[in-house]
Amino acid sequence: MKAIYKFLIILILPALIGLGSCKRFSELLENPNNPSPSAADVDLYLNAVQLSFSNVFNDANGYGMGLTRMQIFYGPTYASGISPNSMDGLWTDAYTGVIKQTDAMIPVARSQGKYVHAAIGEILKAYTLFTLVDMLGDVPNSEADKGVDNTNPVADKGADVYAAAIALLDTAIADLAKTPSSYPSSDLFFTSSGSSEATNWRKTAKTLKFRAYMNTRLVNNTAASKIAALIADGDLITSDANEWTFRYGTRQSTPNNRHPNYNGNYVASGGAGDYIGVYFLYSIVAEKPVSDPRRRYYFFRQTLSTPGNVQQQPCAFQAKPAHYSSSTPYCYFLTAPGYWGRDHGDASGIPPDGNLRTTWGAYPAGGRYDNSEGVATTLNTGGQGAGILPLWMSFFTDFERAEAALALGVTGDPRTLLESGIRKSIARVIAFPGQIGVSPAPSVGIPTQATIDNYVNYVLSQYDAATTNDDRLDVVLKEYYIALWGNGLDAYDMYRRTCRPKNLQPALQAQPGAFIRTFLYPSVYVNLNSNATQKGDVTVKTFWDTNTGNCTY
Repeated sequence: MKAIYKFLIILILPALIGLGSCKRFSELLENPNNPSPSAADVDLYLNAVQLSFSNVFNDANGYGMGLTRMQIFYGPTYASGISPNSMDGLWTDAYTGVIKQTDAMIPVARSQGKYVHAAIGEILKAYTLFTLVDMLGDVPNSEADKGVDNTNPVADKGADVYAAAIALLDTAIADLAKTPSSYPSSDLFFTSSGSSEATNWRKTAKTLKFRAYMNTRLVNNTAASKIAALIADGDLITSDANEWTFRYGTRQSTPNNRHPNYNGNYVASGGAGDYIGVYFLYSIVAEKPVSDPRRRYYFFRQTLSTPGNVQQQPCAFQAKPAHYSSSTPYCYFLTAPGYWGRDHGDASGIPPDGNLRTTWGAYPAGGRYDNSEGVATTLNTGGQGAGILPLWMSFFTDFERAEAALALGVTGDPRTLLESGIRKSIARVIAFPGQIGVSPAPSVGIPTQATIDNYVNYVLSQYDAATTNDDRLDVVLKEYYIALWGNGLDAYDMYRRTCRPKNLQPALQAQPGAFIRTFLYPSVYVNLNSNATQKGDVTVKTFWDTNTGNCTY
């Protein structure tokens, strides 16, 4: 019996010791799949934030391009063309991606003295908040990302969210003035490193403040003085060296890091998956009597002849809508063969034209340059997807400064800024294929200096012929619209802010319903948040949009 007791004591004692020390032992353990924030690798955190941010921009960008006729918006009415589910991706990528990730990363980065990391997070969060307000109006911010402490955050006024985002930019500028313990090991936006990287992010922060004041100029009586101060400071994005872009690669899988508009239009089976809007094609290839030097860089034609047959391009055998004016583009262009798009609000069936429709070219998606081959796109051609998201190019600053000069009287010669914007845009686009190794390389229709000068001089003659600042603004903002290719978000903001371009192609239906001034709230918000109330319709404006319904919506 004693032997049995001794055996039981020997058996039980380690277990009791283990129970007594279990808490202390667990405290020493760290799950490698769920590390504590203090042990987080801030470089990896930052990369996750940057990738989430690219998703936020792409979520908004596609809808902006559709509504501003850069790409197809099927419709056929504005109400039927979207649903509450349309914004689920943007909402999720913003709140569970960028905002949640930056809120976790920034304190850790600061605690480690990594002030550039923190500043980048603050800038990306600020842009995300701007985008949510631009697309949706009033959204949660002050009560957002509180976890179980508040699962039903109320929406803040859009103006308050904008103010909070601007404050984040100011914090980022202050952080960028500090000496960091180290710089990011990988930056998916800028190729520069060290202090040069910090300089570029500082310029980005100040330029985004400029952008915010331009967006709010209709409701903010201090916008003009704030814009003037930023211009006088001389620290905006004004050259290709500090342009703000998200850079893609050429990897096809594990992971696929190519430009999304390359992925959808350069596939193994051949042919394009997206439609470019007829109006945007028209603006580049048919509206002016002079050739736009960017046309072969923006677009790749899969055929050199239009129209197709009745099965391929049925619109060519249908009458132009009666509510279109004689100058409104429709279906295809006799003067520009091969440019094959789709009209705004065309919800008819998809014809067998995948190998014929015009698609994204070398800039900015990393596709093919148009050497007049007239062949279908295929996988791993052109720049193999090594494109960019043109978040803010140097010429954007010139065009918006010209707008500020004409609309607000801010310092600057709008004609000079217009010319600078056009020339910078053309030069940047022409240089792009060589920078990413597009193959086949450009060999046909490469713009000469005379071609570039002819285009610029024609636009300047239009500007000189204008007799009012309102008419001059028409010229400036049409060229800005053209230069925005790849950035539908700023095109959508510009359109609601200025009603320009004025001659946008109407929807195919004569009565397409109210234009989308902001989108319906996402279903993931209204269905899961007891404090959320869905909008009555899409006519609800964001706080800075004071235009009436007189735009060509």
